[in-house]
Amino acid sequence: MPDLSKVPTQDQAERRVLLVEDSPEHSLICQEAIRSQAPQYWVEPAQTAQEALAKLNAEPFDAVVLDYNLPDLSGMELIRQIHTVVPGCPIIVITGVDSPHLALEVLRCGASDYLPKLGEYYRFLPRTISTNLERARLQDQLREMYKRVEQVSLEEALLNRLIVSIHSSLELEDILERAARSLFEELKVSRSIICLINEPLNGIRIARQVTQQALEPISERSLTFSKYHDLLLDVGERRPLVVLREDTFALAQDVRSELITYDILSMIMVPLVYQGRLLGLLHLDQCDHQRLWTSGEISLLQRIANQLSIAISQARLYKIVETQSKNIDKLTELCSQLNEVVSSTRELTEKQESQEKVRVKLSTREIEVLRNVARGFSNREIAEALHITEGTTEVHVSRLRKKLSLSSRAALVRYAFENHLS
Repeated sequence: MPDLSKVPTQDQAERRVLLVEDSPEHSLICQEAIRSQAPQYWVEPAQTAQEALAKLNAEPFDAVVLDYNLPDLSGMELIRQIHTVVPGCPIIVITGVDSPHLALEVLRCGASDYLPKLGEYYRFLPRTISTNLERARLQDQLREMYKRVEQVSLEEALLNRLIVSIHSSLELEDILERAARSLFEELKVSRSIICLINEPLNGIRIARQVTQQALEPISERSLTFSKYHDLLLDVGERRPLVVLREDTFALAQDVRSELITYDILSMIMVPLVYQGRLLGLLHLDQCDHQRLWTSGEISLLQRIANQLSIAISQARLYKIVETQSKNIDKLTELCSQLNEVVSSTRELTEKQESQEKVRVKLSTREIEVLRNVARGFSNREIAEALHITEGTTEVHVSRLRKKLSLSSRAALVRYAFENHLS
């Protein structure tokens, strides 16, 4: 008999196990077996399904050992109700029936393990409980890891959609509209605002604002953006800033009246920086609830701000290049026209020179025959066209090959094309 005086109290125990067994004798045997082999477990007995459910609703338990045959509720139904009260809690079913079919049914119903009441089955209970608790812990870790992976995947998908939207144009106004609208819709915020630095005055202005219809747009004269702009210039660390209405730091106190005026409960501002140069800021706020921006969301907004900064710089560069290119295009057009005149003159000169050279070598009739050969006419067709006999045509073709030192009719055709006689 184990020394039960050394059994830990509820507060000292590492894990709590609910043992549901209607037989007092079997319940005591199982409790003693668990406590003797696994003193880190506190075992709480229950004799009926209703008592077990009441205890599960009142106190937390890490595992449930359940006799399948209880007087007041079927084992299957109790398993389902336990999962409703404590989802994910390991349930170990013990039963006097050693049936593979029953084992499969209880596992499908949601039990974690199945232990027949054969021989000294209770000796296996501590190890079975430990195994299922460790399995549950690993499953929780896997579920948490899956949630993190799924969240990262969702954030990457959102980032990719926003990048595609932002970089789908080289027009600055179009980029600002797409970025502000996409952030407003994707992140479900109350306002989405993009501010840009005024280059000559080094001030800041609202370049694009998307606001819920029921809310008042933030004014151009708002202190919120200028204060954050001054903070970025003073501190030198260009980091995002999250502000809640009840915050007590200096900037939050300076803009609290505006937060109240525009019904802002929380907001985040992210600097737009490209190659160390401050271009403006991105502002998102929430008016329907106090949104606590997570580190993942802040990191995502920083990446979006980086892409938006690149797009803004590219759009400005494109504008400069486009302006210069218009002047270049005009000059290019003039040069092209001049080249066309020169080219036309050269071609005309070459054509005339070629024809003149041919005329020196050939007679008028031979030139006419050569042109018809270049058109693909047979000797008979040439004879009909020039009103001469086919034999005379053959003589002319033979003389042409001889005078021009060409060995074939195909060579005559090529010669005619090269000398503009086709």
